[in-house]
Amino acid sequence: MTTIAPPLPSAPRGRHGSPGPLRLAIAYLTCAACAPYIVLKLIWLFGGNLGVNEAGWMHTTKVEVANAITLTLDATAILIVLAFTFGWGLRLPSWLVVVPIWVGTGLLSPLALGVPVGAMVQFVSGEGSPTSTASASALDPWVFAVVYGGFVTQAIGLTIAFVFYARARWPEVFALTARDVPAGPADVMRRFLVWAAAVPLTFAAIVDLFWAFGGGGRAEDLSTAQQVFQFVNGAILLAGAAGAVALVQRRRGRLLVPLVATWVGGGAGFSYGLFTSMVAADPDTTTLMNLQALTALLGGLVIALAGASLIAERAAGRAAGVGADGQSASPTASSTP
Repeated sequence: MTTIAPPLPSAPRGRHGSPGPLRLAIAYLTCAACAPYIVLKLIWLFGGNLGVNEAGWMHTTKVEVANAITLTLDATAILIVLAFTFGWGLRLPSWLVVVPIWVGTGLLSPLALGVPVGAMVQFVSGEGSPTSTASASALDPWVFAVVYGGFVTQAIGLTIAFVFYARARWPEVFALTARDVPAGPADVMRRFLVWAAAVPLTFAAIVDLFWAFGGGGRAEDLSTAQQVFQFVNGAILLAGAAGAVALVQRRRGRLLVPLVATWVGGGAGFSYGLFTSMVAADPDTTTLMNLQALTALLGGLVIALAGASLIAERAAGRAAGVGADGQSASPTASSTP
């Protein structure tokens, strides 16, 4: 029989269907968290040195390209959180919101989890704050606080806004179990893709954990805060690989748990792998660093391909009037893309 998700509580809304005060507050707080970072990047790109101790380093080609990319990403975060909040976002094509938030989740989740914990561990261990390390000396301490504080706030805001948005657009996902995922014609291919992704993701995670516990193969030694970050990133990658395998194995339990693990882990692998691979020619990177980035990138990309095949298959089934079990879909089943 076709599985129909039970009704979920609607997201908070104000009068005449407008976003409620909570959703507006989250959106505006997230936008405000993006603003200082965007302003700093614009100042640096136009030749300014606000908060910079090494002007020559800031205006190298590598750093300017990185600044342009990260400026674009943060500006996109503003557009995405607004799309999650206002009604026009529900009318956008699915891929136009899913792809950016997937990349954003991958970039922000390790920072939101690893940076605060790493800073606290380093401070408690008596090594000072992360801004006291040699690698952070190129910038004033307040820049570190503003930038990474903004990242943590953005991660929280985008996550909450996306949950509200997803509950409105794809409510059935919150009620499905892993066994409700149909074994369609591309199921064998998806299983192959998932296992093909789990291997490089696991390798990348092991390298992260190796660095977290003091292993070599990097251009410079890591501070305690950086080691904690590597540990968090490795754990996220492992969770992504395990979640993807659990999805195709159709174990008991809610779909949401392995789906979130796969989403975050695959996004982190792809996003950080891509960003690191873009500077692979940098003399500060080593062979092991480049290999770790490449395997993380490939693992995340293949997981995305597996997910895209499932979405395309379900969309084709809905268009043909076929339910999750291969029978005719119930007229009451949701058809929201």
